[in-house]
Amino acid sequence: MTPGDRPRAIAVLLTCGAASLGAAPDARAQSPEAEVLFREGKKLISAGKLAEGCDKIAASERLESSVGSLLNLGDCREKLGAIASAWAAFRTAEAKAKHAGNDEKRRAEARRRAALLEPRLAYLVVQIERPIEGLVVTRDGAPVIDELWNTAVPVDPGTYELVAAAPGHNPWRTKVTVEPRVRRRAVTVPALEPAPAPPPAPAISAVTAPGAAASAGALSMRAAAGRRPATFTRTRKVSAVFAGAGAAVLGAGAYFGWRSHALAERSDRRCPLVACGDPEGLRLNEEARTAATRANILYAAGGAVAVTAAVLWLAGRPRETRIKPGAAGTLGVTVVGRF
Repeated sequence: MTPGDRPRAIAVLLTCGAASLGAAPDARAQSPEAEVLFREGKKLISAGKLAEGCDKIAASERLESSVGSLLNLGDCREKLGAIASAWAAFRTAEAKAKHAGNDEKRRAEARRRAALLEPRLAYLVVQIERPIEGLVVTRDGAPVIDELWNTAVPVDPGTYELVAAAPGHNPWRTKVTVEPRVRRRAVTVPALEPAPAPPPAPAISAVTAPGAAASAGALSMRAAAGRRPATFTRTRKVSAVFAGAGAAVLGAGAYFGWRSHALAERSDRRCPLVACGDPEGLRLNEEARTAATRANILYAAGGAVAVTAAVLWLAGRPRETRIKPGAAGTLGVTVVGRF
């Protein structure tokens, strides 16, 4: 498992994990696809191919979650040294068994295994020196939501790439290594530097030279072939600016859409039933709705800006300027549009 797979396994509902337990019965997935993946994973683990078997069981768990598959995957991840992923799997198995209400034996086993791993967890803290509007922090490409900023988060040992970006600022990136025996590793995201303003577009002008000497005829004949027009006319440069703005708006919409999904999952974990009396679960649900509304607004605005950029691009087709001899030895300028 690559370091990029580890944070996703912890951040997305703590969904990695499983344990081959003698006291626990084997998990049996309900869907054919999940069942096939689970059996194949067990065979690979029995054959000594631990990493490949873990991946198969993790895929089965993603298709259809169960207490048994989580216990098996937690045990597998622990043997691979992915302590945080294993701990997360056991904790999720405990919650799922508790929710089922009739699986106290495996619930107790999951709780016991998670408690044994907790003293061995390594934590990564992403500290933000100066939060700014639109700041997005990612860890190996997965967003680190702002609620997790300045918070110790369990991670598997390995090397992670952190990237911080915000509109109108230069991005910042670094790599941080979490050692297996280090309990806490902190990295500070510095204040982002403003990006330099783009240089102004050069002015383009056409000059007619009446009364030019007849001796310039030969030069004008060579120039008659004309210059190749620049692809990026002034209008198309404006179109590129609109396209960049549209991409930024759509990116912000994608962020709020992801945030809405993450908040909804957290709310569902606190309030799995339709009726909920948990104030924190209700607050998370309301924030998820707000984020979803913002995402929809940003998607609509980003689409409108993108359409505007496309119209400006088509309207800004380049025109070709040709110089050819005129009457009585004069030079003339001819502008030919290219469509």
